[in-house]
Amino acid sequence: MRGLMNNIKHIMISGILMILISCIPREDPPEKVAYLDEINTLPAELTENSGLIGFDGLIWFINDSGNEPEIYGYSREQNTIQKTLVVKGTTNADWEDITRNEEYIFIGDFGNNAGDRTDLNIICINLSDLQSAVDTVIPAGIIEFAYEDQTDFTGAPQNTQFDCEAFIAASGTICLFTKDWVTRQTRIYSVPAAPGNYTAGFIDQWNVEGLITSAAWSEVSDQLILLGYSPVVPFVWVYSGFDPETLNFDIAKRTDFGNYIGTQTEGIMISDNGTILISSEARITLGMPARLFILREE
Repeated sequence: MRGLMNNIKHIMISGILMILISCIPREDPPEKVAYLDEINTLPAELTENSGLIGFDGLIWFINDSGNEPEIYGYSREQNTIQKTLVVKGTTNADWEDITRNEEYIFIGDFGNNAGDRTDLNIICINLSDLQSAVDTVIPAGIIEFAYEDQTDFTGAPQNTQFDCEAFIAASGTICLFTKDWVTRQTRIYSVPAAPGNYTAGFIDQWNVEGLITSAAWSEVSDQLILLGYSPVVPFVWVYSGFDPETLNFDIAKRTDFGNYIGTQTEGIMISDNGTILISSEARITLGMPARLFILREE
């Protein structure tokens, strides 16, 4: 009988302890914080880089206005340019971003700091042409476009809503994310992802509180990332659960990189394995070289 009573007592004590433990507040695990991990100082050819994509084991860069109409195949491991392709029959008025789908790579010649350009275009190149043994590529076609709501083309340097440095290609559509100097928001427009002459239709406007310089989207992770700065601090917006057809998303999170003040982040890409790479152009007056970073979390 005494053993039975002892067992009952132990059971009662254990039950009370379990109740007490269950009443202790549980803290959520700390939220992960994103940061930039510098991995390379980029070669001199990429001093004024403005966008990057990954394909066939290389990172393909473009430079912005004042540079040659060329694409550079770069090896991250060797930190060297492995291949340079001239895009025949084109000029680099202001190449500002590069993206791709399963058929083409797209080069956005739509930089428009003064808002006065009437020749905005996107160069389409067959993706397979990047594997060519020659040193030139011929565009498969050009997407020419104008914004549906722009009627005034008077030049207003760094005071326009119709500058653009970021886009993605998804589901047969290109989404353009403008660099709105007036409101520090981004206006989103769309055109078909095929050569032709189009009116870019206005879709939406997001309050990003800064100037957007590049975009990347992953169909695998349903993640859209917008890169920018405000006014001298680089940042990223990460839109999780992003649907490119509706522009809906589940969560939007912004991270500012205050330890990189003055760094002009210009390009972003998401690799096939989910690695997020960010490039910056050189700031000669500040003694900053062009660099390549990985966006990490801890």
